[in-house]
Amino acid sequence: MSWDDARVREHVQDLEGLLGRLDAQAARTVRALVELYGEALERVQRIAANAGADAALTGDELIRHLLMAHGLHPDPPEVRVGRALGAMEAFLAGHRARAEVAGIDGAAVELVVAGEGAAGGEVPAPVAAAVVRAVRAAAPELERVEVRSTGPRP
Repeated sequence: MSWDDARVREHVQDLEGLLGRLDAQAARTVRALVELYGEALERVQRIAANAGADAALTGDELIRHLLMAHGLHPDPPEVRVGRALGAMEAFLAGHRARAEVAGIDGAAVELVVAGEGAAGGEVPAPVAAAVVRAVRAAAPELERVEVRSTGPRP
């Protein structure tokens, strides 16, 4: 069975819905399984790191998601958020916008999102929302993603 990333995302969404409907006993059973799989995944990650293959693990969307879910991703949130914003450069340029990290403090990240040619530097809400979604996907452990708008760069 080999799924593409779209199928993985669809399956994760379905699974989240099913997990929300579990009774207490079933939820404990699922938690125990997740803990066991997390331990196994940590061992896989350690073996991959020793073999110099940890970048291959983090390059796969499903494995990256599992590593983050278990708190095992080798890159800190700052690096992952920076990569996510870098991957959005063409999208942002197409909307004459820019986004950068103002700071990460504990479980919160503050972003500066501004339009280069927009009045007052405001970007359309869908552009800002896309940035927030990308950051949340890259670093789901961050509980708050705050967006601050600034005027265009001189």
